[in-house]
Amino acid sequence: MHIALVGHIAGNDVKKYLDASVVPVPDGYAGAPLTGIIIGELLRLGHRVTGITTDGTLPLAGGTVRLEGPGFTFLVCPARRRAWRPNGWNLGRAVDFFSRERRLITQAIVESAPDIVHAHWTYEFSLAALDQSAPHLITCHDSPVAVLRFTRSFYRALRYLMALRVFNLGREFTTVSDYMASKLEPEIGHFPEVIPNPVSTLAIILGRVRAAGTSRRVAMVCNGWDRLKNPEPALKGFAIWRSKEITAELHLFGADFGPNGAAQLWAKANCLTAGIFFHGSKLHHDLLNELVGMDALLHTSLEESFGVVLAEAMALGLPVVAGRYSGAVPWVMGADNEGRCAAGVLTDVRSPQAIAFALKKIFDSEYEKRSLAGFERARDNFSPTIVTKRYEARYKEILCQSNKLTLNLCGLNSDTANTERSKVERI
Repeated sequence: MHIALVGHIAGNDVKKYLDASVVPVPDGYAGAPLTGIIIGELLRLGHRVTGITTDGTLPLAGGTVRLEGPGFTFLVCPARRRAWRPNGWNLGRAVDFFSRERRLITQAIVESAPDIVHAHWTYEFSLAALDQSAPHLITCHDSPVAVLRFTRSFYRALRYLMALRVFNLGREFTTVSDYMASKLEPEIGHFPEVIPNPVSTLAIILGRVRAAGTSRRVAMVCNGWDRLKNPEPALKGFAIWRSKEITAELHLFGADFGPNGAAQLWAKANCLTAGIFFHGSKLHHDLLNELVGMDALLHTSLEESFGVVLAEAMALGLPVVAGRYSGAVPWVMGADNEGRCAAGVLTDVRSPQAIAFALKKIFDSEYEKRSLAGFERARDNFSPTIVTKRYEARYKEILCQSNKLTLNLCGLNSDTANTERSKVERI
């Protein structure tokens, strides 16, 4: 089967699948290691894969970059850097609803001639995938309504309108959690299949069940100092807890959480830097190697459609403190209907006092049981092989349905139809 995977793909996440002579590899679209994980698993399962993404650092006049590897093609389309202001002689990408980027993505898909297109996120990549004739699958990774509610801007409003068009035009959807499925059901008219995001193989390899020790090293990973990520109560709650647990450390990772970043400036202004280490952004494998040395994860986001960092922390054996009402968080952590969670402690992440209490509780006598519960849940539900095989099954189902429709439209007889269907089923 030839799959075109279209979406956020970082060059660093897929360069190992390219020929060794391919140097340099474009940056691509960073921030979603899950696409590189799925590409790797599809290649391991013997499929042909074309990865298609955009890159705002490429020259607009240079055209799409094409790189090759065994069974893999990486196509990187130049994207405009600025959303509203002109990019040379080109409009801002938001002004015309990403029309230039969408046209290049669609052209890359058509020229690749895949059997099926798997688009991630419900914005420019999905719109481009819908503007061509190959069968499609769209995976919804966020709720455009929730994003707009927490980040009110003209840009997010425009993205919301793009998502509405995807919901109207698309036929085949999956999403990444039960929470997301319930959010999307009114938009697409049915409850979509839930296929969770995969954790990385490295997280599986590095993971172990942990016993409670004497260290209290807590990690927090989030990109962006904003209302949705809700970091201020986290730092306040840590300070309350640390006033009684004086050896405690909080290690911050992600954009805006590095030296002299927004997080450190705010913490200094509020006299909350004691015991806090500002690491900033890390490459994905470097981040996992940092997390394996931690004792717990603190995640205070107000809403998550899935939360890969939660799943990877669980795979590493880290108990988690996170939000009881934060979208998909309880589902990812395996909470029951009453909010009891074996893999960590769910709390009110708007309250610094509640966060401080949860940080104390995570290190109680149940610590090892929480580590084991998260470790097992991640392996049973979020491993790369399990997730990708579910996508593989969905691709085959869509292709069989598409083939059946084509045969009916062409008026082929039943013997010919059965022969053609069997070809698809063997893919």
